[in-house]
Amino acid sequence: MTSLPDDDDAIPAALRRWLTEDALPLWTGLGFDAATETVWESLTHDGAPRRHQIKRLRVQVRQAYVFAQARGMSPGAEDLAVRLFARTMEDGFDQDGHLAANLDPRTGARLDSPHDLYDLAFVLLATSALIDAGHGIESDLKKLRSALEKLKAARGWHETAERRQPRRQNPHMHLFEASTALFAATGDAFWRDVAQECLDLLGEVFLAPEGRLLEHFDADWCPLPDGGGQQYEPGHMVEWIWLLDAWEKATGLSSGIDPAPLWHRALDRRFELTGCLPDQSDPTSDFARTWPQTEMLKAAIVMTARGDNRLEPDQALRLLWDRYLTGPVPGGWYDRLDRHGSVISDNMPASTFYHIWVALRARMTGPSR
Repeated sequence: MTSLPDDDDAIPAALRRWLTEDALPLWTGLGFDAATETVWESLTHDGAPRRHQIKRLRVQVRQAYVFAQARGMSPGAEDLAVRLFARTMEDGFDQDGHLAANLDPRTGARLDSPHDLYDLAFVLLATSALIDAGHGIESDLKKLRSALEKLKAARGWHETAERRQPRRQNPHMHLFEASTALFAATGDAFWRDVAQECLDLLGEVFLAPEGRLLEHFDADWCPLPDGGGQQYEPGHMVEWIWLLDAWEKATGLSSGIDPAPLWHRALDRRFELTGCLPDQSDPTSDFARTWPQTEMLKAAIVMTARGDNRLEPDQALRLLWDRYLTGPVPGGWYDRLDRHGSVISDNMPASTFYHIWVALRARMTGPSR
């Protein structure tokens, strides 16, 4: 893999080449299981499918989202997006309208149907990309809206049809992402209102003093205690920064939330040696996956545009590029490093492509500093 150009103005073209010549061919080729019309859950570092690994439905629609947005960049990508989405809508629900979470790796058949909010959020996100691409899928969107309403709680949404606990901020963050994208794609105020409810939860429930983002709650949205089920994920702190900016651009409204405390708390928890964001903090985990680094890049773009230059976007980009996007297979990556920067993963999860795709495209169109 080649290094990024020293010339900032040449970086967008280099990122586009990597996406179009390496990543998209890999994940629409070896990453696709033509026998079952599904994508593989992950590939080895040699590019071979891990054939016995259960396929999560969320990965199917994450790839559909990427492939739909890749129209015009990769031959056949949009067609794959349509096929993946159609298969999800046809086979991903049980007779009661509950969404599957996992698929059989050999046949692609539905294994269970917990009707999970996190998974549903990504089906909605894929829907937004297909609508943007000009596909008329109004009947599918109506079905998905009904599926979302099955999970509605007095405040927010339940984790699953069986109301699994703890309740979590993460599915609501991704529902915020998807509903913002759907509002931008359709102009339907219903989706703006869904996003607004998630935003209200962020401001009133999920955020704690000093930029802490609470992850886990009981049935009444009371935070679980530190040491008793609470977690802190720097990747989610910076992910919200990008999503809040997307909301403001889509609606023309202020989110009412200052992203600076989230930004600085996350940056303060980077590994000293590598500068990577760990998966968890307070206490800090010993490893750093790819996806938090992509979210750090996206947040750096937003914060730099707001005049906060603590981390320039291309510093975050070069960290991601040099440490993670250096796998032996062109278009692949190393998923997990330890705090010293050594590779400790043995596979490339397909779920990560969505994070990488959005981050690199953001840099292709956003500021370098």
